[in-house]
Amino acid sequence: MRTALPAWKTPEACFPDLWKRVPAYIRLTFLSSVVLGLMVHIYVFVNKLPNHDDIGHLFSADYGTASGRWLLPTVLSLDGAFSMPWLIGLLSILCLAGTACLTVSLLRIRHPLGCIVTAAILVSFPTVTATFSYMFTADAYFLSLLLAAFGAYAAVRLRWGVLIGAVSITLSMGIYQSYLGVAAVLMVGALLFETLDGKRSFKELFLRGVWLVASLGAAVIAYMVIVRITSRSVPLVDYMGISEMGRISLTELPWLIAKSYGKYVKFFLMNDSDCHFGFLRYAFAAAGLCTVALGVLLLRERKLGPARTALAVALAAVYPLAGNLIYIMVPSDVHMLMIYGLSYLLIAPVALADYMEDDGKKLPLQPFRAAAGWIILLTMALTAYSYAVTANAAYLKIDLSLRQCTAYSTRLLDKIESCEGYRQGMPVVLVGSDTREDAMTPTPELNSIDMTGVFDLGGFRASYTYGHFLRYYLGFTGEVYLGDSENALALAQRDSVRQMPLYPEQGSVLVIDDAVVVKLND
Repeated sequence: MRTALPAWKTPEACFPDLWKRVPAYIRLTFLSSVVLGLMVHIYVFVNKLPNHDDIGHLFSADYGTASGRWLLPTVLSLDGAFSMPWLIGLLSILCLAGTACLTVSLLRIRHPLGCIVTAAILVSFPTVTATFSYMFTADAYFLSLLLAAFGAYAAVRLRWGVLIGAVSITLSMGIYQSYLGVAAVLMVGALLFETLDGKRSFKELFLRGVWLVASLGAAVIAYMVIVRITSRSVPLVDYMGISEMGRISLTELPWLIAKSYGKYVKFFLMNDSDCHFGFLRYAFAAAGLCTVALGVLLLRERKLGPARTALAVALAAVYPLAGNLIYIMVPSDVHMLMIYGLSYLLIAPVALADYMEDDGKKLPLQPFRAAAGWIILLTMALTAYSYAVTANAAYLKIDLSLRQCTAYSTRLLDKIESCEGYRQGMPVVLVGSDTREDAMTPTPELNSIDMTGVFDLGGFRASYTYGHFLRYYLGFTGEVYLGDSENALALAQRDSVRQMPLYPEQGSVLVIDDAVVVKLND
């Protein structure tokens, strides 16, 4: 008897079936993420708005192993060697959209407004803006984010998920280490909602938590082992504490935990990064109170028992710590690119309100629940809008600063090339170029935008890639020695150079020892 052959489908026939199998809320989240992501960040996608590192890596993708990111060079090579904003931007948005889909799935966000607001927050959070100033590596970093989120999804939902999740999170850390907190916060959030369901016993929930922690721990251990192997040929650099990652002193742990929680207060209530509208601190406080009240109301109604109630409260308390785990993993300077996990504190109220939406007829205090839902939704929508404003202000700052640096550098090169004794190909030594002066702040209005990777004129001129800028953006082909080079430091000690006035005064550009010396700062 013949066995029936499977019904093979063409791609044209297969794709509609696959699309129909995707839940409607996932499709809405994905499309919302793509559309909103393009709306917020199109400025940086259709212009070339670099920072110092992006200028240095404009035509190169070999980077990362010395920072413990052993997978990063391979991923960077997948989109070519050039830093191309439109292609990299689109790939980044797709990764962010995938992350948003995994987030709404794990945190039980099913209703349209909740999905849209979640997508808006995740694609506009300031970490995304700061990362796009490092355009050459943005899509790789957001692939790391997607892998971290998928690792959490696998550990929670898939068969053999603990192993699959550990592998995915290990790969994520091999690209960029800072998204470990995203995997952790999604695991904690998913386990919290499983607890609130009231369908599993305390023992089952506890064992689930142990397995999830084991998945995270296995990923960290695997990552550190691979770092040890790769660092034999490429020694680690001492940057942002990366060479000390994972080495935590037990005596420092309470302080690091307090610092992790404290960042939420500084970021959301004290607005230390200046990326929120002033009134949002009050909205955050109101949304927080509403979230706590809704949680208490839900716990009273569900009657989970002492053990599961205590577990739910503990998971809710650990949720922020999980999202900001970077402060514990890297007890050094943490900057904007490393705090994406903070965004999940904004997602939690949306998730809880959405979770309770289907139980509306069963729970009391319907007027309060409706009011709380409005407060939470409007607060998060306005927050996403404030992030969009911050993003475009940051892009404007980069754009103007780049134009100012171009004009400044054009005048500088004109002085150099018109200097008496200058010959084509003569090296240029910029004494003091690594020091910035107050005079290089033509637009003080933009000083309020202080974000990692977002440079002003002085930052561009004082950066280690200023020589690359002169070559790539202004076409100057001569050798340029910056202020921290041996040539510049040696010349700065000469009496003849010490007596030179500062640029742009007459006599600030001279030919000395067959090189053009420009004195920019003492």
